[in-house]
Amino acid sequence: MMKRFLTFAAILLALAAVSCKKDQVLYYNDVSFITATDGVYISDAGVEYVIVENATDREIPRDGRLIFACDILKKVRTGVFDVRVNAFSQPLAKDAVEASGSAQDDPVSIEDGWFSGGYFNSLLGLFVKDESSVKHVLNLEYTLPTGVNDTLYLRLRHDALGEIPVNPKDDTDEYSYVRTYACFRLDGLLPSGSEVPVKILWNWYDAGAEDPAACKEYSHKLKLRF
Repeated sequence: MMKRFLTFAAILLALAAVSCKKDQVLYYNDVSFITATDGVYISDAGVEYVIVENATDREIPRDGRLIFACDILKKVRTGVFDVRVNAFSQPLAKDAVEASGSAQDDPVSIEDGWFSGGYFNSLLGLFVKDESSVKHVLNLEYTLPTGVNDTLYLRLRHDALGEIPVNPKDDTDEYSYVRTYACFRLDGLLPSGSEVPVKILWNWYDAGAEDPAACKEYSHKLKLRF
């Protein structure tokens, strides 16, 4: 799935536009998902990034989930590098929650998804009403395996708080299709070293239905090691 990062990397780097400096750099334009804890920045690959230069016009948060576009300047020691941050973003980040069976199930599309850093990371697509201040609610619900080799079920839930297009094909004057990154923490759900089959489910429009607002359940299966 790393190849799919390239499109997003291009977006971030277009925002950054500062990596042409003639200085000593080990690697230009690294794009990584980061977990920050009290000013310590660890990539999903387990590498610590020490920020020695912030080339953005914003303060970089000291805690939370981040996406960095940065230049790797110098190796400090094994697994630790000095970096210059050219751009960053803060994806939605929250813990996965135990399935309740009563949550709203408005349409949302998982365009890409992968496990890293203890999170299920995803690129999501959904319709939002233009010029609306309503904040959509996204959650990832889990149902734990009940036995050996049983499946861990993950279901993406979306509550648009009533703001969903009646006809997603024709309501483009009122609604826009947007993409957003979301990270749901799964770390600690199962014992370390466990490997389980995973089934991810979500609700999205049924292109083959006569009713343009009709939805159906989509799913994807994969393996996950904790």
